[in-house]
Amino acid sequence: FFADWKAGLWSKRFVRDHLRYIDEIMCAAARVVQAVRRRSKTGSYDSLHVRRGDFQYKKTRLDANKLLEKSRDKLEEGGVLYIATDEHDKNFFQPFREHYDVVFLDDYKELLTGINGNYYGMLDQLIASKGRVFFGTWWSTLSGYVNRMRGYYIAKHKLEGYEDGTMESYYFFPDERKEQMKKYYPVKKPIYMREFPTSWLDIDKGIEEMHQQQ
Repeated sequence: FFADWKAGLWSKRFVRDHLRYIDEIMCAAARVVQAVRRRSKTGSYDSLHVRRGDFQYKKTRLDANKLLEKSRDKLEEGGVLYIATDEHDKNFFQPFREHYDVVFLDDYKELLTGINGNYYGMLDQLIASKGRVFFGTWWSTLSGYVNRMRGYYIAKHKLEGYEDGTMESYYFFPDERKEQMKKYYPVKKPIYMREFPTSWLDIDKGIEEMHQQQ
């Protein structure tokens, strides 16, 4: 927290603009985002982050039919759906294939030649962040950072939600957390399972005035 609001916003912009993934990762993700958008008839896609693997919060490990049930009301029927996941058996997502054109990072390996496999989780984050609608896994910091990047993008381009810090992002579970990102919440503990709008809301306020003074 800062006594001078201008110093506070400067610090948040510094984090946004400099504490980010390296160009190699950003450019690779952009290539995949472009390819996924081209696949879509509308030029946009929806996205999910489904955390499976060794995630300690077992309650989030819903079967695919339950995940579909909890997200179907927000996703575009028949549209392209990008799924970021650590689930190795992609057949797990068969219920989604019956309603959407499902794609994964694996489907775009030809665009990732020479990219270190350790970067794939970060690529999934970046690609998922550009979804029209995003569903994440509560308690997952990967899902949380997807929403922070969505917030930065919304604020920069003044898209729907930029005035109050909200966005078209949801969580599968628990039910009472589904619409956490549809309402402004101040920072409060615990803070690891989600991001807060103070990170991006009005982040560029005052920049024009500062430029005029220089």
